[in-house]
Amino acid sequence: MYKNILITKLGKIADVQFGLYQKKEMEGSVKYLTSSHFDDDLNPTLFENSFVKLENKDNKFLLKSNDIILAGKGQRIFAWAYEEKFGKVIPSSLFYIIRTDENQVNGHYLATILNSSKKQYELTLLGSGSSMISITKKELLDLEIALPPLEEQKKIVKISKLLDEEISITSQILEKKRMFKQGVLNQLLTNKTK
Repeated sequence: MYKNILITKLGKIADVQFGLYQKKEMEGSVKYLTSSHFDDDLNPTLFENSFVKLENKDNKFLLKSNDIILAGKGQRIFAWAYEEKFGKVIPSSLFYIIRTDENQVNGHYLATILNSSKKQYELTLLGSGSSMISITKKELLDLEIALPPLEEQKKIVKISKLLDEEISITSQILEKKRMFKQGVLNQLLTNKTK
């Protein structure tokens, strides 16, 4: 589809490290992300009461613009692209922090690719072997990534976001139709009993 697509290993285009293992606090200025904070659409909308106290040695775990986190252990493998508007965030050790050069890789593109059904299948195969998925760092670094030019990456992200918005609107319409149906049925049943 695109010309000049580079197929490369993730380890050649990104630095990868585990998130921080630390006990969470009820209050603080730095959010501490776990997989339970993400909804079905992979947005951190379920966040509450999970903070960490930042110490100097922990600064390397703070997410930066264009960073991606990937759940490398657990029942649900997924990627999320961090944006600075979310505030100060440190992911738990359940996640890999994937740090790329923004002049070469768009973080949202990489998250989109890692969440694609093809890469999800590959990641699941990498992590299989026990009842709980666990992807090793070496396997992750060897994962092949298709890397078109940066402008093409941005176009792919834009198309993906538009499709996500359309899916969201369709879901909202379906939910309203279900509620309308229940309301009509309740009204009909109420009128029949009078």
